[in-house]
Amino acid sequence: MRRFQFYIMLICLSFLIIVTGCWDRYELNDVSVVSGMALHKGTEGRLQLSVEAINAKQIYEGESEGGTPAIVYGIEGNTVAELVDKLNVGYTRKPIFSHIQTVVIDEELAREGVGEFFQYLERNGEFRNDFKIIVARGVRAEDIISTTYPVQKVPSLKLSVQIDTMEEEWGGEPKVRLTDFIRAITASGRHPVTAAMTIDGDPTKGQHSAHIKKLKPEPIVIVDGIAVFNNDKLVGYLNTEDTRNYLWTQDEIKLTTISVPCDENNFLGIRIKNSSTKIKTSYHDKKPRITVDILLESVLQSSQCAEDLTSIETYEKYQELIDKYIEEQIKGTIQKVQQTYGIDIFGFGNTFHRQHPRKFKELKDHWDDEFAKAEIDVVTSVYIRRAGIRTDGFLDKIEN
Repeated sequence: MRRFQFYIMLICLSFLIIVTGCWDRYELNDVSVVSGMALHKGTEGRLQLSVEAINAKQIYEGESEGGTPAIVYGIEGNTVAELVDKLNVGYTRKPIFSHIQTVVIDEELAREGVGEFFQYLERNGEFRNDFKIIVARGVRAEDIISTTYPVQKVPSLKLSVQIDTMEEEWGGEPKVRLTDFIRAITASGRHPVTAAMTIDGDPTKGQHSAHIKKLKPEPIVIVDGIAVFNNDKLVGYLNTEDTRNYLWTQDEIKLTTISVPCDENNFLGIRIKNSSTKIKTSYHDKKPRITVDILLESVLQSSQCAEDLTSIETYEKYQELIDKYIEEQIKGTIQKVQQTYGIDIFGFGNTFHRQHPRKFKELKDHWDDEFAKAEIDVVTSVYIRRAGIRTDGFLDKIEN
């Protein structure tokens, strides 16, 4: 009898577990899904937070009534926590941040430090770790999430797709998320970087009607390299070419295309299909020695030099040109960071720590000084696998 009662009680408890709902559940009609945030220095308060919320009904053509697909609203206060919880001063529904795509930091605020803001995001369980961190270079952060794009109606969604595509097809985005940024601040031997974006055109110009044809394009948000941080403070930028060189040192290049000089005025168009990077470190003559070893597989997509593409000597010559060009480009970027900023954004200190833990213990408190004087060697091995879909070219048959 007791065993029977026990089973009945167990079944009842099982039903209770199944039918239990979420204690913090919200209906979709009662919330606003936030897709982007922008943080500035305030005028009345210490900070200004601008939030972009999706107006879902206007995204789908069948339901759209001609309204705006996203709403941007900003308020000022003294802490991020206060601002996030106070957004209903302007919004009618509760903002939900779990699907946020982009977080944009104003340049002036980034130079003062973003540690307090990122600490709030890390502590708050409502924010995921997959959003893009962007520094607004030379423009207001709010303008970055307010500039619309004809193909993608919600600005932050456009930025997210744009950054992903840039990273996959060319290598111009550092792929740094919240935990990556915080780990770079707290770990020895690395400083953080983030994506940098700006606006090409006048951001004060609104989008025109689709029926009006314009000769001058609308303003557009563009990827503009990476922002370099010393701990949590912005200290400068690297351009888009330097960003790709940085990503080569991180073994993060998937696909990219380079233009390599083959004589004084002509170039080779090379599509990199595979890339693998290994870093070796040592310590000699009171300075670190760092070797960046890169193996590359490529396709010759175009050649402005009229040379015989059926000859193996031509490919050997081109491979040497590509090797030298990439080595000079990557080494130049590393030296630029050494001389201009004097901080290790490449994580060479982390690698040195793994390979020489005892020695790094002596150097970690002044690793940036060690990095600034380090000798860097970049070694590439490029293999051209094919020349597009045709081997024989016609430029060598043209008589000048």
